[in-house]
Amino acid sequence: MTALWLAVVALIAGVLALLLPPLFRSSGSAEIRQALARRVYADQLAQLERDLDAQAANPGDRAQAIEELQRQLLEEAAQPEAAAPPARPWMAWGIALGLSVALPAAALLLYQQVGDPRAAAALAAGTASPHERAGQDMEQVVARLAVRLQAQPADIEGWIMLARSYEVLQRYDDAVLAYRKAIELAPDQPQLLADYADALGSARQGDLGGPAQEAIDAALAVDPKHPKALALAGMAAYQRGDTAQARARWQAARELLPPDSEAQRSIDASLAHLDAPPPASSPAPALARIGGTVSIAPELRARVPPQATVFVLARAPSEGRMPVAVLRIAARDLPARFVLDDSLAMTPERPLSRFSPLTVEVRVSASGQAAPQPGDLYGAVRDVALGRDDVALLADEQVK
Repeated sequence: MTALWLAVVALIAGVLALLLPPLFRSSGSAEIRQALARRVYADQLAQLERDLDAQAANPGDRAQAIEELQRQLLEEAAQPEAAAPPARPWMAWGIALGLSVALPAAALLLYQQVGDPRAAAALAAGTASPHERAGQDMEQVVARLAVRLQAQPADIEGWIMLARSYEVLQRYDDAVLAYRKAIELAPDQPQLLADYADALGSARQGDLGGPAQEAIDAALAVDPKHPKALALAGMAAYQRGDTAQARARWQAARELLPPDSEAQRSIDASLAHLDAPPPASSPAPALARIGGTVSIAPELRARVPPQATVFVLARAPSEGRMPVAVLRIAARDLPARFVLDDSLAMTPERPLSRFSPLTVEVRVSASGQAAPQPGDLYGAVRDVALGRDDVALLADEQVK
């Protein structure tokens, strides 16, 4: 324990050595303020990682503490920049003294909340949950950051922070718009392009075709060995049925990922799915699929251009809105017969054969976008069991 406290003291001394000198400079107060916030966040996050490695904090408490730190950093970023006041040496000394006292106190408080297992017991005993309050505060902080960025549209780091915050809040359409703003400022950043493609896929219910595929291709054109772009390229290839390309992309991504990382394990699971032979004990292949006919209501047929895209998809009620399988058909080919099976699964980990019953839907999109748009036609049949071959899908309603 003595060694731990000596290490903590040394860490705090090091942080103060980095933070205090800028206080005595007469310019750049806004930059110093944000640099201070980022430095404190980085050092506190590093301390949390060390506590977790030493088993002084459990993952749930760590996630809660990280969310609180991110909220504080967002609050700092959301503050409008003010004109720098005249230099006051006595104020710099006052701030320095305050930091010298407050930083160790904050570190001690953070350790008591995260590093001490008794903190979890206190929460379980009925104390108010900071996690719930942080979730509510996060929305307000993100909203303030969005307002500030309207006045400072050239702040690329702000747009990236806003996009990733929207992703945390599962506001994927807003994340897409924020990523576009960041890409306008830095068009050739592969990480930004890959993150943008990922957000597009989330906003479009997992579909990585169209604009998402374009962003993936752009990222790989800049950096052919970008791990996330390669992984997304593999998933996009899998979704369009190109298993050879999916394998090549995933294997390339795997070689670039840290050994035994969560990302590498996910890639391994996808590759294992490609290599797995069909189960020999399956009673009949027809039981692992759903088939039927799809058509457009006669009174609405004239509204549909021949080049429109028809999406036939299956959803599992237990999996939320993300489809488990998707088939694309050209509107000019309707009425048509369809079959949904594991080869059309959105991800290898969620094959159609794992779920029953399912909701089968049809959506006719004039724009070709996977996300529903006003004016699209749709229809659905619910509680469809695996093995049915007589599903009659009719697009007879309009998206408002």
